[in-house]
Amino acid sequence: MRQPFLFLIPVFCGLTASASGYDSGPQGARVLGLGGASTAYINSIAGMSTNPGLLGQWADSLTRVSIGGIGQIRRTSFVGQDTYQRTDQDLVVQPGGYLYATHALNKRVALGLAITTPYGYHTKWPSTWEGRSVIQESQLNTYFVQPTVGIRLNDNFSAGVGVVYAFGKYSQRRALGQYDDPNAQTQFSASGSGFGVNAGLYGRSGDNLSFGISYRSTVHLKMNNGTLTTTGVPTRDASLTPASSDFTTRVSMPSTLSVGIADHITKKLLLTFDFSLSGWSAVDSLKLNVAATGSTPARTQSSVRRYEDALSFRVGTEYQVNPKLTVLGGFHYDETPVRDEYINPEFLDANRVGVSAGLSYQLTSRLALEGAYSFDYGQLRTARVSQNDEKVSNVAGTYRLAVNTASVGLSVAF
Repeated sequence: MRQPFLFLIPVFCGLTASASGYDSGPQGARVLGLGGASTAYINSIAGMSTNPGLLGQWADSLTRVSIGGIGQIRRTSFVGQDTYQRTDQDLVVQPGGYLYATHALNKRVALGLAITTPYGYHTKWPSTWEGRSVIQESQLNTYFVQPTVGIRLNDNFSAGVGVVYAFGKYSQRRALGQYDDPNAQTQFSASGSGFGVNAGLYGRSGDNLSFGISYRSTVHLKMNNGTLTTTGVPTRDASLTPASSDFTTRVSMPSTLSVGIADHITKKLLLTFDFSLSGWSAVDSLKLNVAATGSTPARTQSSVRRYEDALSFRVGTEYQVNPKLTVLGGFHYDETPVRDEYINPEFLDANRVGVSAGLSYQLTSRLALEGAYSFDYGQLRTARVSQNDEKVSNVAGTYRLAVNTASVGLSVAF
């Protein structure tokens, strides 16, 4: 059993891949501690959001619940190409959380519910920074609700499928660079929803080796209630720039294909590996279809994104120190979907290397406290302004990125 599994390690490492983008990371304290390598991991029901096929393995007499909070801080610094002035983003925490529940109908069928916040970011630059006419503040929050059915096909295999309902809110604020007045700004906000599907398979080969494969479809959030407001515009230009307009837009969340392996090296030591491909190419551009207002005709404002599909590689380890305490560790490499020519300070991303650590402590035989922390460091990125494409909003200079994520939660079985 050992030799075939160990042979796969250099194969996966050679793929050098985790799709980052505005994915907010693993949705659960225990899987965060593993570095997110949870496609074939059955020791936490938080794996259900990655692979619904795991749900069939919990078709027993217990009802399981896991709940917790997540906080993420993305720190970006910028050095201007011409000014050589360094600017740091304001410190903001992107909050998130999760709730999972499973209950078996019988020995073969189980029902599950996952409520997560899998995508989001909050970018806030100082009000006087040199790129204020490109972006001052932007925020995306998403909430996924996934009712799931899992079926144990036999003693070694299970399958599951979930329907995803997603709701999201998006907002942006920037200065009007053609005016000297710092109060001259435009901002817009919108919210909307969409649907998707998440399906997966889990299997075991013997007592120690297991595998999983899952696919979550693209989710498009259709936002039809947007409001665009403009303030601080001089009276002479007021007729050209309406104070308020309605708009529609669409924000896309990528599809994800994941394959994972888990192996009990010893009775107390578990290793997990995940490889994922995320369909970020669904994020092509952000288009605001602005309705006509007074004498101002309807128009479309477009900001090019041109994201690329991105790969990911994650490895995690779990060690049971004693019957009450389990410690976890992880490593991951995230490939960015943001191409060099489309770097944008609204959401700065880079190829990232990350490490994580966590623990699970049994407060009682049925109740566990879980916590984890992850740190990602992104490569240096250089942005250049294109004089030939006004739809690419950018500020020339270099960017650095670091991401800190922490999670605390409780798991109970009864």
